[in-house]
Amino acid sequence: MNREADFSEPENIAIFRKWLADNGAKIHPTVYFESHTSGFSVRTKDAVQPDITVVSVPFSFAITVEVARNALEGFLGKDATSALRELSERELICTYVCMHWVLGEQSAPSSFRHFPYLNTLPSPATLRTPLHFSDSELQSFRGTNLYGATLDRKRQWDDEWQRCRNIVKTVNLDWAEGFTWDRYLTSSTYLSSRAFPSSVLSRLPTLLPTPSSYPVLLPGIDALNHSRAQPVSWLVTYSDPSRPATELAISLVLHTFQDTNSELFNNYGPKPNSELILGYGFSLEHNPDDTIVLQLGGSEKKCEVGRDAKGVQDVWEQVLHAVRSSGGVSEDGDGTIDWQDAMEAATLLQEMTQTLLDRLPRFPPAVRVRDEIEVMLGHYVEGQRAILQSILEFAVDKENAAITKAREAGVEIVDEDLQGEENVSEVN
Repeated sequence: MNREADFSEPENIAIFRKWLADNGAKIHPTVYFESHTSGFSVRTKDAVQPDITVVSVPFSFAITVEVARNALEGFLGKDATSALRELSERELICTYVCMHWVLGEQSAPSSFRHFPYLNTLPSPATLRTPLHFSDSELQSFRGTNLYGATLDRKRQWDDEWQRCRNIVKTVNLDWAEGFTWDRYLTSSTYLSSRAFPSSVLSRLPTLLPTPSSYPVLLPGIDALNHSRAQPVSWLVTYSDPSRPATELAISLVLHTFQDTNSELFNNYGPKPNSELILGYGFSLEHNPDDTIVLQLGGSEKKCEVGRDAKGVQDVWEQVLHAVRSSGGVSEDGDGTIDWQDAMEAATLLQEMTQTLLDRLPRFPPAVRVRDEIEVMLGHYVEGQRAILQSILEFAVDKENAAITKAREAGVEIVDEDLQGEENVSEVN
C-alpha cells in the first residue's frame, strides 16, 4: 500500500511563498515544494493537464543589474559610485547577493529585499561544482578541458572577488571582513547554476543570450530542476491581466501531462556535461549534447565537436590548412584536395586525437572521491572518450579515402602500421 504523500513545507519555503504571493507572483495551486539535502524540488499534489502555468512572477522580482546597482549605490554612497560602475553585470549581482549575508536580515536596508529567496537556496556545503571539489577530486579530472576551465574560472572569480571587496573596503572595513571568498563563491555559483539570460525579460522572451544580455536571477521561476528536452514555454503577460497598466510578468508553462506527486521540470536548453558540471554541479548519463572543444596549435579558432563527430569538418579543414601551409601540394588541377595532403592531414588528426584519448583520466579514479563526484567524472569521461573515438574513426576514413585516391592516380601505398611511416612505390 502506498503511503500518503507528505505535502508539508519547511518554514523558509512558507515564508518564500508568502513573499511571492504578497508581491503579485502566482503559483499553481497544486504545486508544492519538497525539501531535500541539496535544496528543494517542485512537485504537483494532483495530476495536471498539459499547458499549465506553473509559476508567474512580475519582472520586478528579478535580481537584475539595475536592482543590484541601485541598492549598492544607495547604500555604499557616492564614494563607491564610480567604482561600482566599473564592475561587470555579474560582479554587481554577486556583490548585491553577498551584501545580504554581510549585513544580515535584521540590519540590511529594505533595498536588499531578496532574503526570502536567498534563504531557500542550497547551502554552500551542498554545492558540487568543481570549485567546491577537494584538491584530490579536482585532480581526478586532470587531462581534460574541464580541469583547465575550472582553473581559469577560479582565477577569474578570485579577481572579481578582490575587486568587489576592495570597493566595500573603501566604505567599511567590517563589511569588507564579512565579504569573504566563500560568500562570493556561493553567490557566483548561484548565478552560474540558476541564472537566465536577461533576454527572457522582454516581450518576446528567449533563452538564447544576445551580445547585450547578462545573467539574471528569477526567484520562483528558477525553482524547477532541469530535464533535457522538457517541452516548456516562456510567456510574458501583465501581472494582472484585468489591468493592462500593471507591470509585465514572466510565466513558465509546461506542455506535458504531469501525474500525481511527480516532479515538475524546466528545460535549461541543450548543454554538454562540461557545462552542467562546471556551472551547475551535476551531469547526465550518455548526454547526447556532449562536446569537446579543440584548438590547433598556432590557431586562435576553437572548434566544438559533438558525438558521432558532429562538427568535425571544421577541425579537418584546419588540419588540412596547417598541412598545406607547411609546404604540401595545395590542390589538384580540378580544385580537389591532393591525396598526399589528405594522407598527411589524416595521420596528423589521428595522432592528435590519440594523444587526447591517452590523456583522459582513469575511471574509476585512483583516489577516493565523493560518490556524486565519481558519477560526474564517469559521465564526463564517457562522453569525451566517445567523441574522440568518433573523431579517430573520421580520420581513418579520410586516410582510407586518400589511399583510394592515390591508387586511382597509379600510386600504391604500402601501410604496415597506420601510425607508422608510409612506404610509397609506383605501380608498374
